[in-house]
Amino acid sequence: MAVSSIQSKVKSFFRPSLKKRRRPSNSSSDYEHKKPKNGSTPAVHDDGDAGLDPQLASPIFRDLPIEVRKMIYGFVWEGPHDHKYHTVRGRHIHFQNGHWLNTRCVMYEDDEDLDLIQKNMDMIHESGKGDLVMWQKRLASTWGSRHWRCEERIQYGRRKSVDHTDFMSMMLVCKRMFPEVLESIFESHQFLFNDFFSAHRFFVYNPSPYIPRVRHLDLSLNLPFHEYAPFIANAPKSRVRELWEAIGDISCLHDLRISLDIYDRGPWRKIPEQVVAAQLKDLRVLKNFTLELPASLPIKVHPPNMQPLDPEEVTPFKVVRRPALRYWQFSPGEVERFRWETHSKGQQAHCFISLDEGARNIPNPFLLDFF
Repeated sequence: MAVSSIQSKVKSFFRPSLKKRRRPSNSSSDYEHKKPKNGSTPAVHDDGDAGLDPQLASPIFRDLPIEVRKMIYGFVWEGPHDHKYHTVRGRHIHFQNGHWLNTRCVMYEDDEDLDLIQKNMDMIHESGKGDLVMWQKRLASTWGSRHWRCEERIQYGRRKSVDHTDFMSMMLVCKRMFPEVLESIFESHQFLFNDFFSAHRFFVYNPSPYIPRVRHLDLSLNLPFHEYAPFIANAPKSRVRELWEAIGDISCLHDLRISLDIYDRGPWRKIPEQVVAAQLKDLRVLKNFTLELPASLPIKVHPPNMQPLDPEEVTPFKVVRRPALRYWQFSPGEVERFRWETHSKGQQAHCFISLDEGARNIPNPFLLDFF
């Protein structure tokens, strides 16, 4: 059944006898006849609107329980493009130019392979046919390796029909239906955030009262180093901690995926995994809880509190590691293939970059001296 027809049926079912009324000729006598006996004023409801019709005679509110009504709303949210993409109801949420925007997630099932981009670069490198620089931009995308298609369609134009929703039209059907529709939107869709500014603003700075209704959440956070600095310095306050606390207030979260990385997603990247993930252990997730982290490499660093997660530790989340990079643009316009090699010194092991072509050193930005 088409979405538009479902929406029209919901409207007709909600107000089956809505007709254009004609002002009576004797308005004063008619008013006196219908005036309440106790002379009370129109009721003011919770939202402060005087005279709000509670729709007690409407069959959709009188005869159908809230569970059935939410099933009806769920049918309205079904779109003609849902079957094409991996996330059935995924919506990217981002704050841009003073406005909230939401766009359709267009990732495919193959994009779950975190090494997909570099596999394509392998084929280009071996065949000599293709644009490695273009794939390098996708590899370095702050939207993560799973959502580079979603980022490109926003940057270079998109089919607006894919992004169409019936959110606004359903919210405008009736004031009584409005809160139920909003609850259904938050409960039925997967919210995806690909920048920390939007996520912090949505959950912390200006939160909606319907945030506790969020059921499915995906955060791809490629943070600048100063956002990790409070964890390294054991500072009690940080914007990242505020975000974790806000997510912890969601009492019925079904699915949560958090991807953490450095803002440039470069080869030499190290995050304070243990201290950042410590607060995540307190989050309540009913079904799937995944923490995506950079590859585990013996990168030597001087700052404290940069220890990786213990692979033997039992955690409430599943840890997924991205594959180590093997391509990067160390020089402008030139993408080079490299490999990681490990240098052992006593009981310590340190990795360094070895280029397939050329013998120059690629410095480790965490160290003043490097191998």
